[in-house]
Amino acid sequence: MSINLLRDIRSFRVVVIHPQDAEAEELLRQLHRIGCQARSEWPPPKDRPSGVDLIFLDMTQLLSGQGRLSWSTADDGPPIVAVLDYESPTVLKALVDYGVRGFVSKPIRAFGLLTTMFMAHRAAEGERGMRKRLHKVEQRLDGIKKVSKAKAILIEQRRITEEEAYRFIRERAMARRTTIEAVAAAIIDASEMLMAENPSR
Repeated sequence: MSINLLRDIRSFRVVVIHPQDAEAEELLRQLHRIGCQARSEWPPPKDRPSGVDLIFLDMTQLLSGQGRLSWSTADDGPPIVAVLDYESPTVLKALVDYGVRGFVSKPIRAFGLLTTMFMAHRAAEGERGMRKRLHKVEQRLDGIKKVSKAKAILIEQRRITEEEAYRFIRERAMARRTTIEAVAAAIIDASEMLMAENPSR
């Protein structure tokens, strides 16, 4: 996986959001040397650059008056590598706020650039994977809650045991070729609808 990523980085599409000066030119030159398709933009675009794999962002210039980027911390966006020429508590806070995955310092040097890109992209991919797994767990927990609620409704309405209620839900799911969670949700919706129509119940 890591070897493939390292190979892929050499053909990354990169945008450098940095004033067009000697540092930006050097960064673009080094990126082209690696093999990346790199371009520069300044001032920072209002919308997140599309069709790119990585963003280099001049954090120092941004903090000096360019304002906050609304797209910078988007979970599904390309990882951001900060370009810095000094350190301060304000800069460190901005790195966290912007979800920066790595940094390079000025003056721009070739050494460490590829490693920084590799680690930034790997960290971003790892976080995306964790978010997907967390989303699946949340969905599963939501499904368990729905099934438990549906069983409670059936137990009360039909005067049956918990095992019988679960069997009822499972059999309906199999008959309709759907999930247990979908049947449970339907039972809950039907019960809430009846309650709304007959609030005295």
